[in-house]
Amino acid sequence: MTKIELKDDLKIIIITGTAFVSSYAIKRLTEQVWLKITHEDAPKNPANPSVRWTEAIFWAAFTGAVAGTLKLLVKRGTKIQLDKLF
Repeated sequence: MTKIELKDDLKIIIITGTAFVSSYAIKRLTEQVWLKITHEDAPKNPANPSVRWTEAIFWAAFTGAVAGTLKLLVKRGTKIQLDKLF
């Protein structure tokens, strides 16, 4: 492997790692936002009979949109900063 290939591999590992770690924070963030808006815990198990279909669908859409957007921003930001360093 060349030095450039090693740097590229290292960047990929770091970017993936930051996305993985940020996923946990994003999950907690969306749960807190949900609680603040609805004053109820997030519907974590849609198979639970107490969870309404509309609530489960909205939760899925909300978390998907927030998580997708924030993970994209984290990956992009990490890549930009790594490109400055390497």
